[in-house]
Amino acid sequence: MKRIVKALLTLSADKDPKTYSESRALLTAICDLEFIFGLCLLKVILSNTSSLCRYLQGKTVDVISARRNADMTIQTLRQCWNEESFNSVWQLASAMGLKIKKWLTNSEFELREARAPRQTPSRRLQALVGEHAQRQTQLTPESHHLINTYYASIDKVLSELELRFSGNDQEILFALGNICHSETPDKESFSRIAKFYNIDGEILEAEQKMYASFRHVRGLGYMTVSEMLETMRENDLFDMFPEFSSVVHILAVIPATSCSAERSFSALRRLKTYLRSTVGQQRVSNIALINIERAYANSVVNNDMDRIIDIFGRRNGRDSYFF
Repeated sequence: MKRIVKALLTLSADKDPKTYSESRALLTAICDLEFIFGLCLLKVILSNTSSLCRYLQGKTVDVISARRNADMTIQTLRQCWNEESFNSVWQLASAMGLKIKKWLTNSEFELREARAPRQTPSRRLQALVGEHAQRQTQLTPESHHLINTYYASIDKVLSELELRFSGNDQEILFALGNICHSETPDKESFSRIAKFYNIDGEILEAEQKMYASFRHVRGLGYMTVSEMLETMRENDLFDMFPEFSSVVHILAVIPATSCSAERSFSALRRLKTYLRSTVGQQRVSNIALINIERAYANSVVNNDMDRIIDIFGRRNGRDSYFF
């Protein structure tokens, strides 16, 4: 912050009109205790949600782990919803304000203190409830920002997180997670999944018990659904546990976020250029699929190039694949 303020003070004396006006406007906005308090509050929110954000932006994300991490983040933010946490943030903002005052010494700028809007109650409403017309209640700046800034901001973040990880399909999702991750799932989870996905519940329950015994014998601890699928593939368990492997596959393909879809749309800007303006929809879809799954495509090209060339050489009308 010190470097920013010093740099803006230097730029505010620049002869260029645009640099002069923009630097002064930005410095005027920064020299406000309410702005500093907002930065300190944003630091509290981001420090508690950054780990969840990094996890949700990752490539190996399953919906059960995402929901568990979101619940932990929500619980941590709820612990910040108290006056003691607000006092620490307010003291931090006040200390930063004193430093900025020192940096602004011998300059025409000064730090503006926090203010509370003046509350003038309606005289008609006061007369209706029988209050004195001159009686007014005025909040201190600290009390005003406690209610209208600190609590309101944390409540907004909590409501958005709860809305994002809530829905009508949560019972099915929890039943899937209970069957895949718990050693002793309840009967209700099996019946709910069997009814929803048209699976034999008794066979699913028997296969889950056998898989739990397999994990116990191998000494395997908690695994994500992707790790479970990899373990089942390495040990050829798909044919042995067809119903249970289907449930694990279902849970594995449920997206936790829309990050992968957003990355897919971003890839189209690099693929559908003006040089490919006449490319058909089918070819664009094929190119986009290769680009999105380029890690798998590169492994196929590196390992099976000779087989791909042989298959292509045996086809008739090979020129139609280029033109």
